Amino acid sequence: MNDEPTPPSGRTSRVLRDRFINALDADDYAALRVLSADLRNCTDMLPRSVCLSLGLPRGSTYAIAAMTIVPS
Repeated sequence: MNDEPTPPSGRTSRVLRDRFINALDADDYAALRVLSADLRNCTDMLPRSVCLSLGLPRGSTYAIAAMTIVPS
């Protein structure tokens, strides 16, 4: 039996991803908390500049960013 956590899988609309990026740019933590819940399974990759600003490795997903911002 494999005890490894299942990686998040799923794509999210560009509108939701853009709202997340805009909330990051605006330091809108209330919006980030809400959006992070919606992006926890998003396998779309973050733009490189967002990875850098969050201190995440290049190629990180929105799910990783969401879990970094709002840990479960």
